[in-house]
Amino acid sequence: MKNILLATTALVAFAGAAAAEGHTGISFTGSASLGFNNEDGVGDNDGFYSDLDIVAGFAAELDNGLTAAASLNLDDLGGGTNNGTVYELSLTSATAGLYYGDTSFAAQNAWAGAGSMDQDGFSEADGEESIRGEMTFGDISGQVSYVLANSAGTRNAVDDVNQLSLGVSATVGTLNIAVAYQEASGENGAFYSDVNGADGVAGDANALAGSAAQLASVDNNVGGGTNGDFNDAEVFGISVGTTFGGADVRFAYAESGTESSTGLSVSYPVGDVTLNASYSSESAGDDNWDLGATYASGPLSFTANTDESDDWGMQGSYDAGNGLVIFAGLSDGGEDTYVAGTYDLGSGASLLVSFADDGDADAGDEVGANDYQHGTTVEVSFDF
Repeated sequence: MKNILLATTALVAFAGAAAAEGHTGISFTGSASLGFNNEDGVGDNDGFYSDLDIVAGFAAELDNGLTAAASLNLDDLGGGTNNGTVYELSLTSATAGLYYGDTSFAAQNAWAGAGSMDQDGFSEADGEESIRGEMTFGDISGQVSYVLANSAGTRNAVDDVNQLSLGVSATVGTLNIAVAYQEASGENGAFYSDVNGADGVAGDANALAGSAAQLASVDNNVGGGTNGDFNDAEVFGISVGTTFGGADVRFAYAESGTESSTGLSVSYPVGDVTLNASYSSESAGDDNWDLGATYASGPLSFTANTDESDDWGMQGSYDAGNGLVIFAGLSDGGEDTYVAGTYDLGSGASLLVSFADDGDADAGDEVGANDYQHGTTVEVSFDF
């Protein structure tokens, strides 16, 4: 925490000095919540709970056209404990940018898949310390990133910089093209995703299938990160999207190791209804297909979807007016159900009352598109 504040203060001080007559700005935003959930021992919150998030932003426009900026996010401060401090430093111009800290990965930013593809699992950032550069030339944008440390702040054991990630997106006529690549991380699977925090192997069984170099670093990875969306494997993907006849169509190909996915997705609006369909051919197992429809008109919205595994769901909302919105739905093949209501209290405050039934009641599971907690929840939240 001390190092973070020093780094942030140093950049802001430098930016302010270099800005001279340029524009500088400081902003503070945040949110707070206080609630009660009746399912003790199930999910992230037991009984009464609270949360406080504070985001500080600093920016300075330099004389040479660059903008220096820093952000500090004090996340999950409930109970007076700082559980999630993240930060990002940046130096940007109209056509380029350099980012350091809690910043997204290059392939993650550029990739656009088609349906439920099994082999397009590009790593998604979640608190890692990373460095990323990006540049735009006309209708072509490219970026590159490396990971420097996991979400626990532990530096990489195998290399100083880890998992090169590349992303390119371009517009050519009516075509939108996305190309993404990430190299294998070289660390064992638990280094970024160990949720147990006590054993570098226990968090991810993939570590047991790693190379000798990976397994040799296991002892150095005790107390690793908690990013379940980090993929240690090498992944490559290319996709092309376009619009014709009112339909949005995308074709995509991705491969990871010796396996590949080839996907096609189509979205077509018909009045107040939007129809969606996708199909993905998988070399490693059963093919994937998805069908869905969304209706939105006035205060009512409704979504229904299904796929080859019968993992169907239906979710809807109704804006009753005067700040009251009602939600209800089924998900995970009907195993999960919920009904909820939110009421706008004004001035950034709102009240939530929900009842959700998680079919298997796994700890940490959340239900529905709005991530309701299992059981009955009453929560007041504030944005400021």
